[in-house]
Amino acid sequence: MKTARPIINMDMKRLSRRTAAALALAAALIVGLSLQVLAIHDHSLSGDGAYHLVAGHQALRYGQNTTNLEHPPLAKLVMALPLFLENEPLTPPLEVSTALRTSNEVYGQGELVWRGTVRGRWLVFLVFVLPMLAATYLLGRQYGSPLTGALLVLLMLFSLSSLPYLTLLQTDAAVTLAFLGTILAATAYVRSPSPGWAMAVGAAAGFGLAVKFSALLLGPMVLLAFAVAPGPRRKRLGHLLGAAFLVVTVVEVAYLAANSDYDSALGREVIRTYCENKGTLAVADEMRAWESTLLAVERIDPRLAQWLTGFAGVQIQNAMGVYPSYAFGEVRSEGRWWYFPAVLALKTPLVLLLVAAIALLGFFRTRAWQDEAWRRPEIVLPATVLLVYLVTSLTSNYNLSVRHLLPILPLLYLPLAAWLSRRPRWAATVVTVLLVESLVLSPLWMSATNTWWLGEKNPTRFSLSAGNLEYRQNFRQLAKEVAERDLEPFFVLYPALPDEILVPDLPNAQMRRPGDPLDPGWYAVNVTVEQMVPALLQASADEVYGYDELVTAARTWEPFWQEVARGEDHGWIAGTFHLYELR
Repeated sequence: MKTARPIINMDMKRLSRRTAAALALAAALIVGLSLQVLAIHDHSLSGDGAYHLVAGHQALRYGQNTTNLEHPPLAKLVMALPLFLENEPLTPPLEVSTALRTSNEVYGQGELVWRGTVRGRWLVFLVFVLPMLAATYLLGRQYGSPLTGALLVLLMLFSLSSLPYLTLLQTDAAVTLAFLGTILAATAYVRSPSPGWAMAVGAAAGFGLAVKFSALLLGPMVLLAFAVAPGPRRKRLGHLLGAAFLVVTVVEVAYLAANSDYDSALGREVIRTYCENKGTLAVADEMRAWESTLLAVERIDPRLAQWLTGFAGVQIQNAMGVYPSYAFGEVRSEGRWWYFPAVLALKTPLVLLLVAAIALLGFFRTRAWQDEAWRRPEIVLPATVLLVYLVTSLTSNYNLSVRHLLPILPLLYLPLAAWLSRRPRWAATVVTVLLVESLVLSPLWMSATNTWWLGEKNPTRFSLSAGNLEYRQNFRQLAKEVAERDLEPFFVLYPALPDEILVPDLPNAQMRRPGDPLDPGWYAVNVTVEQMVPALLQASADEVYGYDELVTAARTWEPFWQEVARGEDHGWIAGTFHLYELR
């Protein structure tokens, strides 16, 4: 009896530590989810968000999926549902040739568009992000423990590579859910081959193909799962055919929902528009050879014809390299093999890179990589997805944003989460550092690199561009700075930005372009001016798609911007705007 009390005390201490750890994890999760809510309300309508809203709205209100064939419709239908429920239509029926211009013009409908943006983001959060985080947890638990799953969720919530991108009106969170769901279902099928798990694989993969074309990269892993699963070959082949049927069914249903009032004449005209390079993709003459085939498919299955039109257009546009991309002082349209590794290195928090390096060193020193357990199908399947995706990214000309790596980010973080789960003190330290970093940077996460703490001496501060830095997401923060500092009159320099985009957040601001008078007042020069103008002037014609037009614009902007820069320099505000005062 004398030893009973110490044993009870030890048990109570263990229970207390477990309770404290569980409460700490729950608190961190609440903070992480709260940051997503902040992103919903504090990020301006960014990048292609308006375009996706317009496309989804067209499909829901008019029953015609004609506006944005370069993305499958499912995620856009979800985003635009709140606007569809409004009494006032966002736009009249559109022709595809006017869709991009109209997506900018809708900014002029300030309250309606912002209301639709916030509600659409909430739907993305509820329908895609929360299930994606649940799948992330299941992935970590499957390959480690419940703590591994919880840590993997927190790494996703607090990383600069994912935090600002989850609730954007884009397709990335949805396709990440598809990747994780397909991996989990395929792994379960390999462990216990059954028609149910085969159908789960088909449903998840079909969901992915109804959201984004990049879900095709799941194909090798899916085929491998059915190849290596135990059981008779004929039975597995039957399961594979059943899964393939479900893939097609899910995609067909998604396109059917977006074409509830399909008009064949209009649908065929849209296909011709894309093939003739008059749509929303830059394909030159490369799609003309596809026209007769796509029109023939349309007679049989209009929904498949739309999917194939978008897929072909995206592949051709990628092969042509039509998007000039800025990185480290240079701009070019052809992809760099090192682009995504470099972006990932700069957008991944330093604490994760440091701990990953320590874990990797230990992994090789202990020769754990020689363990035969690594050859198990459960390990090979996600490794296949990771390898296929990374190789594809290295050869892509779409050098635009780290968000394109979002589908494999949980796989990249999984070994680190497993390593940390066996070292609770390390895990607590890492999560605390990430949490503090996220709070300090809030809500300018997208504009930061992992060397943000160096302030103005940060050498990587503006080394990247596009969706890694400036994605039209900071206008609300700029408006707050203008109001707090009473910056009147206020002018904005932002090449190719239509006036309407300023209206929702900065109704009293004025755009200034080359040739406009430079009146006394405050001038916010967007970072793209100070990056792209010098870079374009140094680029060669064979490096930049549309070189003549872009360089002509840069030569026009250069003296105009330099004249503004002669004013009094007040540093940077709202992350991506250089503030000057002209007297």
